[in-house]
Amino acid sequence: MKDPSTSSASLSEPLAIALPTEIMSKIFMQCANIDSCSLTPADTIDMPLLLTKICRSWRTIAIGTRSLWSRLFLSIKPNATQHQTALVSTWLARSGAYPLQIYVMWTHPPFCTSHEVLDIVIQHAHHWRSMYFFLPIPAYRSLAPIRGNLPLLAELSLGTYDDPDPAPTPSTQRVLLDAFQVAPKLRSLECVNLHPDMFVLPWAHLAHIPIMAVAPSFALSVLRRAPRLTSASFICTEPDDADGRSFSLPAHAPPSTHGPLPLRHTHLSELAILGHEHWAPHPTHTADADATDPTPLFRLLSLPHLRSLRICNITCPAPAPALAAHLVPFLTRIDALQALYLRKTALHERDVLQLLGLVPGLRHLTLLSSSLFSMAGDELLRRLTLTWRGGEGAGEEQEKEKEKEEEEGKERNKKPLVPRLATLEISLPRALTPAFVELLESRWWDDGDGRGEDERPVARLTCVEVGANDEYEEELMARLEVLAQKGMTIIIGSTDVPLEDGLEYFSSAR
Repeated sequence: MKDPSTSSASLSEPLAIALPTEIMSKIFMQCANIDSCSLTPADTIDMPLLLTKICRSWRTIAIGTRSLWSRLFLSIKPNATQHQTALVSTWLARSGAYPLQIYVMWTHPPFCTSHEVLDIVIQHAHHWRSMYFFLPIPAYRSLAPIRGNLPLLAELSLGTYDDPDPAPTPSTQRVLLDAFQVAPKLRSLECVNLHPDMFVLPWAHLAHIPIMAVAPSFALSVLRRAPRLTSASFICTEPDDADGRSFSLPAHAPPSTHGPLPLRHTHLSELAILGHEHWAPHPTHTADADATDPTPLFRLLSLPHLRSLRICNITCPAPAPALAAHLVPFLTRIDALQALYLRKTALHERDVLQLLGLVPGLRHLTLLSSSLFSMAGDELLRRLTLTWRGGEGAGEEQEKEKEKEEEEGKERNKKPLVPRLATLEISLPRALTPAFVELLESRWWDDGDGRGEDERPVARLTCVEVGANDEYEEELMARLEVLAQKGMTIIIGSTDVPLEDGLEYFSSAR
């Protein structure tokens, strides 16, 4: 292969086997990761450019493959305007009428209200499909000409490094509002460090909010404005009012005509409420006053068709039981939750036991504790373990179980928790214990274990990720190996690192 830097004029010999142009185009698109949701300079600039420098036939095919030039990652930099404007003009000309997916990032000064690169991108607004802007706030004014010229726009991301103005002036609002007001196909919107009320947006059309950093009260407002939302993720990092007033209502107070009213949202199926791990309190407020408190959301919302709930990094200013007290009635208003993710959240083991009793149809469970709140202990493991009274020695086991139940009294619920669980992600406070292994064994069955159909679990636990310290007993590991050989995927990581970075000790594929 010749040097890619060689000019195209000197590249005359084709290097490819004689393949149809359509197949070569598809190969080129795979080289540029055309199906990837993320945009990178390597995929959107370097690879298309390289494909034009191999030989004349490749160059012709690459230039004619419009999708190669329809994706672009742009980082506006000083002293590179001429080069970048030429690049953008070339890419957009070669893309033709193909829908565009563009990421424009402007994080290097000097900053101003417009830029030549933005001006070129704006000229092609009628072809925008997925657009991601990360700009200084004044530069958003330059997008005003796109108003009413966004027939294809389906995904929009707005962000900034600036400190957003909490109260934009009316004149500023008018300029910004006009930009995205008319976008008939817009279905996905995210805002990063930029308050959405700086714009007028077609909320009624939206179906997805991948991420939005707002106060809990505004999150509720968004759900009111967007009745067709099916998924939403909110980072609750702001105090609800600039003067420190709390949005929280007394736990048992009736709805007030002077405060937020309850909301029933029938389309939302996925909801994530996230706290900011590095949230810095406002200097004029105490840490408690500004701590993330999403409990009013849970108190006021009814989401009957919710299927997935994520709660992460939430440490409420009130004692931990306050969060559970709001979650319990919230879960009772959900018909059939299937996935529950709890990570570094102000809940204790007793709270989790209460919550799991309300979601019998759960298929996926994540419990990742923080140093302040331990959600998974011996009692939880026992309650998740399915009992089976059969086989050799069943009478002795029944007697032991009866004695245990008598000792624990009413505190132990005989009905197993989440019997339909298929995947589990959990962090344990100490090493792997026999109770954990028994839990896994109780939720697996095969034809040779001696159980009849009426004695088997209603669902198999097929995948488990566990974080624990690295003290693994040989006998326990041998039992896990048996489960892995039968088909259960078991991933073990350290409590000191994220589970996604853990080590896969056992897999059904081995």
